[in-house]
Amino acid sequence: MGDELSWGVDGLPLIAIGVLVLVFGYVWWIQWRHAKRQALAARGPLARLLDTAPLTRDVLRGSLVVVAAALLVIGLKKPRMGSSADSVKALGIDVVFVLDASKSMKVNDVVPDRLDAAKLEIETTLDKLHGGRAALVPFAGLAYIQTPLTSDPEVLKSYLEDLRVEDMPRGGTAIGRSINEALHALFPEEREDNDAPASDAEKEVTPFKGSTHKAIVLFTDGEDNEGDAMEAAEEAAKRHINIFTVGVGTTQGRPVLDIDENGQVKGTVKGPDGKTPLFSALNVKLLREIADKTGGAYFGLGPNGLGDGLVERLQKLEKAEYDETFLNVGDERYHWVVVPAFLILAIELWLGSRRKRRTA
Repeated sequence: MGDELSWGVDGLPLIAIGVLVLVFGYVWWIQWRHAKRQALAARGPLARLLDTAPLTRDVLRGSLVVVAAALLVIGLKKPRMGSSADSVKALGIDVVFVLDASKSMKVNDVVPDRLDAAKLEIETTLDKLHGGRAALVPFAGLAYIQTPLTSDPEVLKSYLEDLRVEDMPRGGTAIGRSINEALHALFPEEREDNDAPASDAEKEVTPFKGSTHKAIVLFTDGEDNEGDAMEAAEEAAKRHINIFTVGVGTTQGRPVLDIDENGQVKGTVKGPDGKTPLFSALNVKLLREIADKTGGAYFGLGPNGLGDGLVERLQKLEKAEYDETFLNVGDERYHWVVVPAFLILAIELWLGSRRKRRTA
């Protein structure tokens, strides 16, 4: 950390231009006023009545004004000397909540059922996080970004309230797709790069790249119909993204309800033989493997609820975000130039623009 003097964003060129404009403007004004006085003096005794100061005093006053203006311009640039490390407090992590909305999530081995219990836990987690941004990715046979990263948790809550199993466009459970879609939510600029080239004006705008620490929280019963969950978890691990898996349900399981497009229960889903009810049980093994692969952790959401373990892990990431983000800035020294500028202006006012008359 040195003691160099820094000038803000634009640096000295803008200051130099401002000072030059002031200098030439004031010199022109002095010459114009002096020419007017000479013209009045040539017409008669009117100039004596004005009793103005000589040109030398105008030059002195002009010099003082220019110097004061230059100091004020420098002060507006907020010059800094030295450096210090101040941690940024208004930060948080980027977290994507991935929610399984397949038919198996309507199993009621947790109260009131798996989906509603997961919704409640997501809302509780949002209330306990401080700052940062969150996104929502529902999935069944397909996954999509319902809510991009936002700092307003009420947006996620409103979509959670309206999310229904019967509204999902495809049945099944694709955990790998959901993780990949969560990565797209955390890195939206990568998807935008694949679109049409941006204009020159758009290239000049630097988008917010998000927090250093990012996480995915996956709420699911662990059933996976496509078998590519670990490949997606490996991609998340390459990007240093922690996946915290929340297993919703019990290992004993219960029959999967058959729900029509109107949300009405028609019975239970049958197995391959067409007679035996299809059971859905919690797949703890897969969810632990996903969490371990990415450096996250597994949590079980059973009949007794989730507890505080997930929130505590996310808060540790928040603390790391706060501690590792610093602004290396110097102490502001604008008062070193602003105070002399006002003193110089006071001297200029004291000098005045007229001679003092001598009393008889």
